[in-house]
Amino acid sequence: MNRTLILLLAVLLLGGIAWYATTAGGTPEKVSERGNDRQFGYSNIDDVHRIFIADRKEHTATFTRGGVSGWLVDGRPANENIMKNMMTALQKIDIQSLPTSKAVPNMVKNLATEGILVQLFDKDGKKLRGYYIGGSTNDEMGTYAIMEGSENPYIVHMTGWTGNIRARFNLWDDDWRDKVYFRVDPDRVERFSIEYPTVRNKSFILKKEGNGYQLKPFYESAQGGKEVTRGIVEGVLARYEKYYVNRYQNGDLEGMQEAKDKLPFAIITVKEEGKDEQVMEMYPEYEEVTYQNDPKSGEVITTGDTKSFKAYINNGEDWVLLNVETTLPLLVGYDSF
Repeated sequence: MNRTLILLLAVLLLGGIAWYATTAGGTPEKVSERGNDRQFGYSNIDDVHRIFIADRKEHTATFTRGGVSGWLVDGRPANENIMKNMMTALQKIDIQSLPTSKAVPNMVKNLATEGILVQLFDKDGKKLRGYYIGGSTNDEMGTYAIMEGSENPYIVHMTGWTGNIRARFNLWDDDWRDKVYFRVDPDRVERFSIEYPTVRNKSFILKKEGNGYQLKPFYESAQGGKEVTRGIVEGVLARYEKYYVNRYQNGDLEGMQEAKDKLPFAIITVKEEGKDEQVMEMYPEYEEVTYQNDPKSGEVITTGDTKSFKAYINNGEDWVLLNVETTLPLLVGYDSF
């Protein structure tokens, strides 16, 4: 009886000592705040002015504050939605669990071969965080991570979200870039034109003159110039207020070469006050052409709709894919005014 009582008191005493050791002295409640090698998330995200990421295959990306979307990637506007996702992860990444000793060797190997380096800097260039993001756990609910200079890997997650956070950092080259090409303020447009090299009578130039607009044919023709009401012009230019490209295809060397040997279908030019003009040179891609006989006349007819457009933008520096559904409304003609 006495022995049992002594053992019970010893257990309670040891438990009390353990509780005191983990809570006294102002020790933080969060595991991720107990040591430098466990501090992954950075809550004061407004202090971050530069982000550098790199993988083991020599891909790199440097992000700095600025530009129309709030961030630049390697000096060009970054994708606003992708940046929001990454910034949320940078704030909320936290330790989910400690790995078993058996799991550590495989985690270290994964981080050494597939780890993505993430570094955060303030406006003075001081490094705020530096760690590697690796692969995921088998259930995709956690992600391997290790701080720079540490030998202790952890399984991390993002508080308030379930899934593999590696995908928020595993983008490269043009994938990070802003997909909004036209961001037009209709009231600031000085000149707007569309040239259709193969349908010349649809081509036009629209110029702002005082409080009104003057429409002229792009090519010399019998069509005369005319004044156009502000409401009609705004209705057309509103389609250009925020226009997204589908994706960048700068690796499509074959498609770019083919385009050089063709006349473009349309060349859109927008010039806003105080800005350089924006030009989009478009080339349609058609579905496979089919041939069939007209049931009444017996005449051979062909079918084959436009499946997409490709275009040069940014002064010909970028080759992009465009959606038909979002692009066709842009293609107005002289008789649309």
